[in-house]
Amino acid sequence: MNRNFSSILAAPLLAVSPLALALTLTLTLTLVSCSQPKYVSDYDYRKAREAYEAEDYDEAMSLLDKQLRATPKHVDALYLRALIHGENEAYAAAQADLDRALKYYRGGSEAFRSGIMGLKGLLYQSEERFAEAARAFGRAAKWARKDDPEHVPSIFFLQAQSFYKNGDPAAAEKVYLRMLKDDPQDQAALVGLARNRKDDGQFEAALDYLDKAQAADETYSSVYKFKMQVLDSLGRTDESIDAALKFFEYDENPPFQAVAQYGLKHLSYAEARILSQANQSDDPQGWLYLLTDLYELAGEWASAVKTYDRLEQEYDEDATVYHYRAKAYEELGDFRAAMADLQRLYDTTGDDAALRRLGDVCRSAGLYDEAVRNYKTCLERDPSSGYLYYAIGWSYELSGDPEQAMRYYDRGIDIDKSYAYLFLQRGDLRKLNGRTEEAWEDYEQVLALDTVPENGSCRQYALLGLGWEEEAVAWMDRIVASDTTNAGSWYDKACLYGRMERVGEAISALDTAFQKGFRRFAHLEHDDDMDPIRDLRAYQALVEKYRALAQHPEDGTEPDPARELAVGQESESRLSDTLRTDALLSEVPMRRKKSGTYEVPCTINGLPLKFIFDTGASDVTLSSVEADFMLKNDYLSEKDFRGSRKYLTASGSICDGALVCLKEVRVGDVTLKNVEASVVRNQQAPLLLGQSALERLGRITIDNESSRLIIKRKE
Repeated sequence: MNRNFSSILAAPLLAVSPLALALTLTLTLTLVSCSQPKYVSDYDYRKAREAYEAEDYDEAMSLLDKQLRATPKHVDALYLRALIHGENEAYAAAQADLDRALKYYRGGSEAFRSGIMGLKGLLYQSEERFAEAARAFGRAAKWARKDDPEHVPSIFFLQAQSFYKNGDPAAAEKVYLRMLKDDPQDQAALVGLARNRKDDGQFEAALDYLDKAQAADETYSSVYKFKMQVLDSLGRTDESIDAALKFFEYDENPPFQAVAQYGLKHLSYAEARILSQANQSDDPQGWLYLLTDLYELAGEWASAVKTYDRLEQEYDEDATVYHYRAKAYEELGDFRAAMADLQRLYDTTGDDAALRRLGDVCRSAGLYDEAVRNYKTCLERDPSSGYLYYAIGWSYELSGDPEQAMRYYDRGIDIDKSYAYLFLQRGDLRKLNGRTEEAWEDYEQVLALDTVPENGSCRQYALLGLGWEEEAVAWMDRIVASDTTNAGSWYDKACLYGRMERVGEAISALDTAFQKGFRRFAHLEHDDDMDPIRDLRAYQALVEKYRALAQHPEDGTEPDPARELAVGQESESRLSDTLRTDALLSEVPMRRKKSGTYEVPCTINGLPLKFIFDTGASDVTLSSVEADFMLKNDYLSEKDFRGSRKYLTASGSICDGALVCLKEVRVGDVTLKNVEASVVRNQQAPLLLGQSALERLGRITIDNESSRLIIKRKE
């Protein structure tokens, strides 16, 4: 069944009052019982009711058809059959049955005449024929004053909602005022009037109506739904957050992310209030999940991980925590931990979606063989998935095997011609191989398939491939405009500008993506769209700034290296056979520079940096620019400087440099304490970790295939 009409009452913008919910009981024939039926025999109807209540709708329909062949004027059978037709979205048939029921209605039926007309209104609502729905509810309310006075307010409420949805708030207002005349404390009417005042920008008047509704019953959730909006419009941020949390507390199915959005305007306040609720509640699970939504919207992924850890410990959560915590780890760039959670999720649920996500994370981490292995397992079970052919092909392409990539792109297109990214990737490969005309054919196919500007659209890249730069930018702007809060769209904009080598605009778009919550730092390391801006100081400063924010949440808690190492070791058995070893301490992704050297991420005294991997360097050196920045921003202190030392430059000259003690150097999961380094006067000199530090890390090897630095314990 596609639709349950008992839930339609919850569809309007305002939550349904208890009286409106009572109307459902009438519409579904569960409470009303009158005198003995006037029909000679209604055995089939009675059995049909039993079948309907048991949700055996086919059997119910068969019995009702049989009943109506014997007694064509059976009002209750017509009403129940109309209800089933409506749930099957056969609206014309449902309305025809209701019209016959009204025509034959003479009293003595289980269904009230007002209920029959009320169902007509609900059917019109479901078809978005709101003017006809309002007229039907008006007639139903008139009849209900005689046959079902208890539900008159509920029917008026539905009529007002129909007027409002039909674009006639004035007519809705008249109905709300009529409801208040009957009951000055009718909360549905008060909230409806508040909504109208809010829409008109009369926020204080709206707040007055909401205060009255709250005084009548402080647990009525719709009061707070609109109160949080009104208070936010008045700039009363903390009060709007309080109202949002009340809405979350009292609503039966609160929208977690919609509530969390209000907390973004004063994050520390919202965090404190939600934690207080969680700590004072007998069952804090819902509050903790709300807190994870707040952290994720704010890009506070480390804090989200801590909260998921608490949920796992206190509630023995498994699949749900694994699913969402893996996302948080991925955003932090902790791919090993993400893989561990996704493997647990797959082991727990057997869901191929978890295995596909595991493939995605392996691909982002540069473990292309592992990615392909997971994707192929999924492909065996779903050989028609265009995404899987694309993902396998892209993994081969990233690993330096374009021939295998092309095979999977071709095979995927042969099986699924609707997946635009297959044509885009094949077009890019064809263009790279000089097959320009064939590439254009693929790009044109992308244009035919990808016609909606939304997150995930790839049309802009096809337009660029065809040489239509301005059209590509215009399409990208439409994608961003479709949801300006989506960090992924802003990142795609940075990628597009990166491909076009419009470096200033690329960095600006990337900055906005970070502001909107983008934190996929490890993805940045592998994304060749960033190559034109990767070596710019502005790019590096931007990445370092937001990486530091992601790694150090607001409460000042430092990452726990011991825990990270434990998670990494637990997930170690999931990695490729070539990397599986009990002696493994850490794997660190590296980026090969055009000069042929490798750049490796590290953290010095808490500051994210990158060092050049150079086995020929003897000491640790950093430039005067880096040292000056660290000193000014409290990553170094004057006490850390310990005289001077002579060092050998790359040109063979011997120079003096300041000697400094680095209290902590972290490379992957390995931490070194009290590392001596020389400050090089050359402002452009790269950060080097020479043999004096590398020997302390452990046994170092390079996996050229996956571009990773492997650190193992010394034997």
